[in-house]
Amino acid sequence: MQIKQSNCCLIPRQTERLKERHVEKPLDVDIGGIKIKANKGVYATSKDTELMIETVDIKSNQTFLEIGCGTGIVSIIIAKKAKSGIGVDINDLAVENSKDNARLNKITNLQFFKSDVFENVTSKFDVIICNPPYTNHSVSDDIDRMYWDPNDEMKIKFFRNVRKYLKKNGKIYFGWANFADIDVDLPLKLAQENKLKLVKIYEQPHKGFVFLVLKFRCD
Repeated sequence: MQIKQSNCCLIPRQTERLKERHVEKPLDVDIGGIKIKANKGVYATSKDTELMIETVDIKSNQTFLEIGCGTGIVSIIIAKKAKSGIGVDINDLAVENSKDNARLNKITNLQFFKSDVFENVTSKFDVIICNPPYTNHSVSDDIDRMYWDPNDEMKIKFFRNVRKYLKKNGKIYFGWANFADIDVDLPLKLAQENKLKLVKIYEQPHKGFVFLVLKFRCD
């Protein structure tokens, strides 16, 4: 299966957005009636966040892990349906922002801590969620990593290691898009290399391109 690529290049737009996120005051965000703050230096959510929230299927006796939690909004909403969850991020600002938002929404079955992908993770989970930085581009700090992933290193680490942290019959939800300036088939190639089976693709058109969630399971 291949993903149809758009003609929309995002690096110029991402460059301007990163300049703003380095200096912006906290933003008030409301998704599905859940109110959070997106602090300076943290990804402020978009349609990709909403698509991930709508897509993830989890039962009340199951656990989950979110890699790259940002503001924590995905984990906060999924935690309301799950037994418990963990959210991690490489950006200290994101981890603290997520903790604050969990407290704001009185979520008690959820932990957040710093981790470079699975580096500090020790458990296995029924569901693993990742909405990665899509674009292969150099970075100057961890804030830039909300959009950019040098040499696709984060995505490669994720697919090489995710099976170790997935329970039997577990599911993976991986965020993606079809920008013109990325290798749109990269997650499909990495999944195949690491013996993961694509189950379904969910789509959300947005401003000339399409946000995607790819659902995988162990082959």
